[in-house]
Amino acid sequence: MRIAMAVRDLTARWSAIDRDQRIAGALLGGAALLLCELRFEHREVLGETWRSWIPLVYAGVTLLAGLVALLRWERGGRRMLAALFGAGIAVGLLGFWFHTGGHLLTGLRDVLAAWSVPLGHDGGIKIGSRPPALAPLAFCGLGTLGLLVCVQTREEKR
Repeated sequence: MRIAMAVRDLTARWSAIDRDQRIAGALLGGAALLLCELRFEHREVLGETWRSWIPLVYAGVTLLAGLVALLRWERGGRRMLAALFGAGIAVGLLGFWFHTGGHLLTGLRDVLAAWSVPLGHDGGIKIGSRPPALAPLAFCGLGTLGLLVCVQTREEKR
């Protein structure tokens, strides 16, 4: 009986939260997963260059500040999250630049060329010989989705 009441209470509370706020919370969960994955993927390079710390610091700050902003959704938190997610787009583009050594089109060409390589072959590129060119763009996707739910339209502001 108590469990059923607790579930009903939890469901009512969850339903009372704004849909955009719930989506923003889910996106912060995505930032947490990216933080964990990045810590693993950047484990060697973290000692080699300061640039590898950029996405880790961004994801950590976004996670911490984002949780506070989520709790203050109606009191400026939504705008704060929009700024954090907007910064994610910049971090993603910067990472794309670093991962391709500034040769964006060459990096993109190499990724697309993989579709012409027979299955089971490496296409002349050894795994781990260079950073994955498009991986940082995950931050652009996360940031874009975050902006879509955190930036209010004129109708919503009324």
